[in-house]
Amino acid sequence: MILSQIITMKYPRLLRALIETVVMGAVLCSPVVWAQAPKTASSAPGSPQNPGKPLPPLPNGSGGNAPLGPIGSTGQGDAQSDTSGQVQPDTHALAGGQFFGLGSLRRLRNLFDPAVQVSESGETGILPGKTLSVSRVGGSLGIEQHQKHSDLTLTYNGAESFYQPSYYNGIHTLPYQDAAISQNFYAGRWILRLRDDVLYSWGPGFGSLFAAGPAQAGENSLLEGIQPSLAAVGTIQTALARQLSNTTLGEIDYAHSRRTTLTLLVSYGIVNFLDPGYINSQNLVGRVGYNYALSAKNSFALSYEHNRIIFIGSAGQLQTDLAQMEFGRKVTGRLAFQLAAGPQLIHYYYFATAKRQQLSWSATGSLTYQWRRSGYSLSYFRGVTAGSGVLFGSSIQTVTATARHDFTKTWSASMHGGYALNKSLASATLLAYRFDDWFAGANLSRPIGRQFRLELSYGFQQQTTGNGLCPVLSCGLAHPFSEYGVTLGWHPLSGRSGEPRGTAAVRP
Repeated sequence: MILSQIITMKYPRLLRALIETVVMGAVLCSPVVWAQAPKTASSAPGSPQNPGKPLPPLPNGSGGNAPLGPIGSTGQGDAQSDTSGQVQPDTHALAGGQFFGLGSLRRLRNLFDPAVQVSESGETGILPGKTLSVSRVGGSLGIEQHQKHSDLTLTYNGAESFYQPSYYNGIHTLPYQDAAISQNFYAGRWILRLRDDVLYSWGPGFGSLFAAGPAQAGENSLLEGIQPSLAAVGTIQTALARQLSNTTLGEIDYAHSRRTTLTLLVSYGIVNFLDPGYINSQNLVGRVGYNYALSAKNSFALSYEHNRIIFIGSAGQLQTDLAQMEFGRKVTGRLAFQLAAGPQLIHYYYFATAKRQQLSWSATGSLTYQWRRSGYSLSYFRGVTAGSGVLFGSSIQTVTATARHDFTKTWSASMHGGYALNKSLASATLLAYRFDDWFAGANLSRPIGRQFRLELSYGFQQQTTGNGLCPVLSCGLAHPFSEYGVTLGWHPLSGRSGEPRGTAAVRP
């Protein structure tokens, strides 16, 4: 895919490559700029809303929600599903690679939403006794294009951060680039999902203070999150070091019947440091899953996953085998919940002098809830990762949460936070084996006219390290740091299209 090409590029070419990606997406969606009006869903066989040879609906009492799986009726008749104003249900399979979403009001519409952001912030805790001034200039782009047999979604966020005085060692600028592209193809009972996510920054994406700033940390995306066992994202803070994380995912869903869906998934991820002193890694994941719709709202799944982690430049590698039972519940526009857990067998290769195995367990959970003017989300993950460039494999637990409330038609506020616990899988004397990283933040925003939005933000992050020496060049700051500031965003097409600001969540 387009974004995968960024992997082989060095920093001076990254910005140019991402700009080319955005331009290509704009070309693909150029008709959208001239036609922002809602489209009526095609009733042709094979379309996403009315697949060829539709399967019978589930029994009565479904509550007007589509069966869980890639194919099925809304439970209110096909005429209802052709209404562009109706909330379209999320169709991801429970054993698939993405978390459930609430659905979207724009599934039958095309979207082209470019934006420009400028911000001014202050940072404390970076240099003892000093407050750094941070100026950011950046932009974002959201694209959705829906055709008869396919959907395309592209998101991009990027900026250049200017520090005064310099951060340290004469560094004055810290850029970041964050992009994702997703393409779904529909053919009768089959759905092919392709996705690529890439992040370039001078720090890990967890917490966002060095990847995007607190103003972006609580923002929603047009795309739902990739499950943590598949995503190549760092959760351990390091010193300023250029790093590139990329995850490429391919998934096939086949609706065997009105209740059962089979899933086959493959993903490939890298964590690559462009500066020396850290551990580069690759991970290849394969998953097979069986999904069963208990009702239109509830589903059950069984899955098996094999993960192979390779540490570049080292003889060590990890392999894991994971079997999980999963439960999911979706109420379109209101609730999305899923929980998976099961035993995980960890294989250590070439650590120390012999191969060894360890039996553990893994769990993944996600909850999104929307009620009137408030929205909440919570996620949890326990499992094994590559170690974020600091460890040769890590046993990890993460918790993230967000809450949002609209006080009036103009004023809204959000809070977000997270915690990550990493423990080394490779035993080594005198080296730190545990890292605790947590962050928190809050945003207050309101629109100014139709095209501008003003936002006040605050973010806090801290990491503590267990006893012992840092295993790599640097394990980040030993004391907490924070950032506070104001951001002004300009969405030049929002007044013309009347589209919301780019959130995929639905407010009933």
